[in-house]
Amino acid sequence: MKTWQLNKTHIIINQADIDVSLENACVVPAKQEQINALGSSVIGEAWVLSQPFQEEGAAVIKFAPPQSSNSDTKTLALWAKGYRKIIMVAEREELATLSIPLPGVNSHVPGGIEAVREAVLALSDQLQHTKHLHHLHLYVSDEESVWSLFKSSL
Repeated sequence: MKTWQLNKTHIIINQADIDVSLENACVVPAKQEQINALGSSVIGEAWVLSQPFQEEGAAVIKFAPPQSSNSDTKTLALWAKGYRKIIMVAEREELATLSIPLPGVNSHVPGGIEAVREAVLALSDQLQHTKHLHHLHLYVSDEESVWSLFKSSL
């Protein structure tokens, strides 16, 4: 586990085999059926799932990652957009803690090192504008490479 502070947010990088922290909110990739139902324009978007009268439990932010493992410019831009939108939704909802899987962490969030790089750059950029998010838990397949990417993005 690696940690550091970026703006007002304490970032914790965890290996994928560690249990996900659900203190305040978590990010879950949309299922293929959900993406199909919403249409391809939802790729790269994020939204909060709200349940009427929910008083307890973690909030859930869904996001629609690219469904391709390609590393072309268009696909990489969609990875960046999705991770930027996740932070924007968390800020709009005034969430204090958020858990996010990065690309390649499991079969639900496919993607290679290029997708991870785009996600990290987008997160680093968007975290510069946060006011409410105080703890960000990232779940990754390679802790050291993500740590290096974050350090080089500053």
